[in-house]
Amino acid sequence: MSPLRPRSRRRFWTLSCLFAFGIVLLSRVGSSVALPAPVPAVDAAAPAQVEAPAQVEAPTPRTAAAAPAVPAERRDYYCQHGACNTCLVRPSHLLGADKKPLPDGSSLHARKNGTVVTRAELAELGITYLQVGGDWWNKCGDGWLNADAVFTRLPDRFVCEDWRTGRYIMRQDAGHGWPFEDASFDAVYSEHMFEHMLPMDGAAFLRESYRILKPGGVLRVTTPDLEKYLNGYVNRKAGRDDSFLADHAARFPPMGKLGPPFSAATVVNNIFRNYEHRWVYDYEELALCAKKAGIPDAAVRRSSRMGADLPAGLRDAFKAAERPATARRQAGKRENPTQCWLEQEVRERESLYVTIIKPLV
Repeated sequence: MSPLRPRSRRRFWTLSCLFAFGIVLLSRVGSSVALPAPVPAVDAAAPAQVEAPAQVEAPTPRTAAAAPAVPAERRDYYCQHGACNTCLVRPSHLLGADKKPLPDGSSLHARKNGTVVTRAELAELGITYLQVGGDWWNKCGDGWLNADAVFTRLPDRFVCEDWRTGRYIMRQDAGHGWPFEDASFDAVYSEHMFEHMLPMDGAAFLRESYRILKPGGVLRVTTPDLEKYLNGYVNRKAGRDDSFLADHAARFPPMGKLGPPFSAATVVNNIFRNYEHRWVYDYEELALCAKKAGIPDAAVRRSSRMGADLPAGLRDAFKAAERPATARRQAGKRENPTQCWLEQEVRERESLYVTIIKPLV
């Protein structure tokens, strides 16, 4: 055999090395690749076993009839002068349990979305009415739950006993969803709170409040009446005999004032821009919010203070709430006695009264 030329020898050795490397690589790959398992024979008599798809957890319904099996715990929040706010908390419903309060005492605890205070739990506490936006100083007693965003030292959206009065309170932003089942209350009451919300938030409040009303229940809203203020302004500027603005300024002196005497512009701007007001409504505007909330037009009506359109039982409940004797476990509390003010006479002349009654069917 004739010797290979230098170029041929290089090609020979190159091919030989590649061939050897390929043999080694194939042997290693073959040892690491598992052969497919044999397919078992199918028993024609047995039903086919189909793997069930993963179940998606449904949102917690707001009409659950049964109360949770684990009872709520009584937890203390923001203790002062030997007394505490005592809240009914179910640990499985609590977010941020490991978070400590802020330096001002504000709580970072909150209710998990989708969890609720059941109708059975409200009944056990004797709660049938909900007051929204009464602030820290105006809390009703027997039968009432008082909700407001000012209770920052409480866990968000849990029922608590107020350390000052022993009355039931809840930290809640009125423009957000209520943590209650459908048809939980006989009445939802809001006096001079609606003007603190923009219309879309107001519609959200009405929608949720209507949802938690029992059939035949009443949603009562009072708020400063834009029409009365603007009529008072126009009449005063026209020299007509209309004392509305002057009388109002005498009862509630404007903030940031240049007077007295108070100009018409000062009194009107005061109701728009002070007290953290965000929107002043007339009846048509509030009714439009109710329509946006999906409330039937026929359920919405203009009313008056302690109006005849209110069920007699609700008018009685308003009067009873104003008696200090209706305060639950009031004796010995820091504020003893305290009164709850509803349908306040001092606000009658400036107010718009709206009643929404949920149909029985």
